[in-house]
Order: sequence, then structure tokens, then C-alpha cells
Amino acid sequence: MNYERDPLHARVLEAIERYRLLDGAGSVLVGVSGGQDSVALLHTLRQLRPELGLAALHMHHGMRGERADRDAACVEGLCATLGVECVVRLRDLPLEMAESGLNAEQVGRLARYEEYEKVARAHGFDRIATGHTGTDRAETLLLNLFRGAGLRGLSSIPPRRGSIVRPLILATRDETAEYCRRHNLPTCTDESNLDPDYARRNLIRLRLMPIIAEHFPGAERALMRACEAVEEELAWTEPILRAMLSQAVVAVTGERLTLDAVELARAEPGALHRLLRLALEQVRGDLEGLSREHVERLAELALSGATGTVVELPGDVRVRRQYDAVTIEPDEPRAEYLPERAQLPVPGEAALPLRGVVVRAEPAVTPDGFAADDPLTAYVNAGAAARGLVLRSHEPGERFIPLGMTGSRKLQDYFVDEKVPRRLRDRIPVVTDADGVVLWVVGQRLAEPARAEAGAGAVRLSASFEPRNEEDT
Repeated sequence: MNYERDPLHARVLEAIERYRLLDGAGSVLVGVSGGQDSVALLHTLRQLRPELGLAALHMHHGMRGERADRDAACVEGLCATLGVECVVRLRDLPLEMAESGLNAEQVGRLARYEEYEKVARAHGFDRIATGHTGTDRAETLLLNLFRGAGLRGLSSIPPRRGSIVRPLILATRDETAEYCRRHNLPTCTDESNLDPDYARRNLIRLRLMPIIAEHFPGAERALMRACEAVEEELAWTEPILRAMLSQAVVAVTGERLTLDAVELARAEPGALHRLLRLALEQVRGDLEGLSREHVERLAELALSGATGTVVELPGDVRVRRQYDAVTIEPDEPRAEYLPERAQLPVPGEAALPLRGVVVRAEPAVTPDGFAADDPLTAYVNAGAAARGLVLRSHEPGERFIPLGMTGSRKLQDYFVDEKVPRRLRDRIPVVTDADGVVLWVVGQRLAEPARAEAGAGAVRLSASFEPRNEEDT
């Protein structure tokens, strides 16, 4: 086989040159799951850049039993054949999911990147290469579009982010599959990737993309080009916007950023929205949980907000207007109730005296058409309650999966978006199962793991709050 003429090699070389992925790099750590994309990437880099110090990192997630063990063995065998060092890291994802409230996809991603950074730092690798393809980029574009993302989200997966590079970003998944067949490379499949109900990305990959391809030939490449076009726009507009933001900054004090409202008002609406996103990212460090609605509320405050107006945002950040100044800062610490916890027997009741709340539990059958019109009543499926229930105060950073959703949210972000008054948030308790998974944010929202089907056995929960003052009644 003439490697110089391999079609996938041409794609990778183009990406490396166009995005300068390996400039100045003498060593690369490659994330290898054992799937076709990462296997093709490792093999390609070995053939194209034999002078690079290459190593593979395989993540064993502590799930899927013997199948996961076979995946690790498959990667180790491939690395031995290629003469590449292989590092296998084991993480207990089920435990991390229980502790964080995140789903498997979210916890797995965070764990992988954490291990990539640890190993790269410990062994001095110049780059971390992942197997994301142009197909992944096209799918992420759709996913972000449906979420209501801004321009940065529509650029999808970046070819490079710091030391992390994606040499396959101009190649498709079909091309990596053909490459592995052509070179007789062993690959393994994670069965969760074949389940459309496992993650929204799978739903797009397995159901939506085939329909798009059938009715719009060439759509995958078109979506990839759209990402590149947005990326090009960001490349030249971001420096301009950062200069505009610098012009609008009045003061930076610790974690507080103060902007000139008059200067902000000079920007066109689209530029203003992006300026505010940049400012929020500077204070928060990220934009997780931030929607267009949040940014529009900030723009309204910047343009016409009265002195004293305050907007609270996910991530424990608030924005306030004082005359011609717009200040973005971490939320002020507030008086907190002491932690409380009580076992909730079925049947029976539990109380949190400091919060003045009592929750009663009794066996029941979920009624037809129950729509939780009474926020102080909820039905939890019998299976979720089988090992016991706990009524307790919620914990800092705690997350839950709201009913009808697949991803988790921080409770504090949920309170912000639902406009729960700050004075009440620390008073609101949660009901959890024996493992600490939130089943009900009392008086607010049932969690998806607690979903009870009509006519099925359940536990009926009813809560009462003792009024603290006139504002709480």
C-alpha cells in the first residue's frame, strides 16, 4: 500500500497544514477508544509522522463488564503491533454519575478529557489528538442548532482548542471505516453508540442523518462546510469584538467586571449579544447553561434598564445596572440554612424543622391524567422508592434531571430560570433515593428518574411548608 496516496492520509495532511495542528510538536498523545475513528487516527499518524513521539490513551469506564475489558485488550494489541506505547486508565463512571447527577455521556466526556490532560502533563506530550471527524462536526452543528446556539456553537467542534487537536476534522466517518477495512485494522464497537435512546447525539446520528442523506445528497459535506464558514467568520470578528469589549470596560475588580452602558449601546444588536457573551465568559470562565433568552435579558438591561435593576444568571452570576454602569459579578453570598436530613418512611412522614417543611409518603397508584397541578404533590415510581427515601437539604452544585429531559441541570441554574426568589432557594429541600439521586425538588419539579406511569404502583408525596413571613405565604 502506498501510504502517500491513501485518501484518508490526504484529508489528515490537509487538516494538519490548514489548521497548523502539529506545528512545533514533537510528541502526541492519541485518545483511542478502539472504535474506527480513533484506530484510523492512530494508524494514520504513525504512518505519516513516524518521527513523532506517539502514545495512546485508552479509557476504561468501569462499565460494560467483559466487553470493556476486550476493548482495552484490542487497543493494547493494536499499539503493540504499531510499536506505540499504550496507557490504560480506569475510572468508575457509575460512581461518578451517582455523585454528580450527570448522565453517562456527560461524565464519560469529562473523565476522558481530565485523563488526557493528566497523562499529557505528566509525560510532557505537546498535543492531545482525538478522533473527532467531520461527521461528528456535522452532527454537533445540528445538535447545537436545535439547542439554540450562537455563532460559536454553530462552528461546532473546533479543529484545535489549546493543545487538543482533531486531525480527522476534514474526514467523514465513512472514510475512517473504509480506511480500517483497507488496512485490516481491528476495531471494537461500544453498543451504547447503537442505541438511539441512549443520547440525543445517537438519535441524530442513527435516525436523523440517514433521512437527511436520503433526501439531500451531499448534506454531510455541506454541513461540514457550514461549520468552516462560521469558523472563518469567528476568526476575524472575535478580535474586533474583544477590542470593542475592552473599550467598554470601565473597571475590573477581582471577579467583578464593570462596563459602560453608553458604550454598549453603540453596538449593533448582534454585536452587543456577542459582547455580552464574551463579558460573561470572562467572569464565569464558561457559558454553560447560558441561553439566548439570558443574553437578551442582559441586552435589555444594558440598553434601557433602570438603576438598581438586577438580572440573575446560571452559574451564580448576577448583572446589575447602576446609572450608566453595567456590572457583572459573582452572586452575593446569602444567609444559608444549616444542612438537614431525615429518612422518609413509606408510609410515614419526615420533617426538616429549620426549613419548616414536612413531607408525607404513602403507597398509591398514579392517577390517569395526573399533571402535577398541585406543586406540593408528586408521584414517584415504586422502583425508585424501593430502597428507601430521604428528605434533605440540597447540596452546593447538586444536579438533577428535570422530568421530560435527558440531561441534568444544576439546581441553582434551575432556580434562576424558574425565577424562584433568592430568599427561598436554600429553604427548598429535595427527596432522594437511597443513593442520593434527586427524585423531587419539593414544590418545584419531579425528576425524570422518578417518573411514574399512570395506573402503576407509586409513592404519593405531599409537602407542606410552614409560613416564615408574609412574603413566603
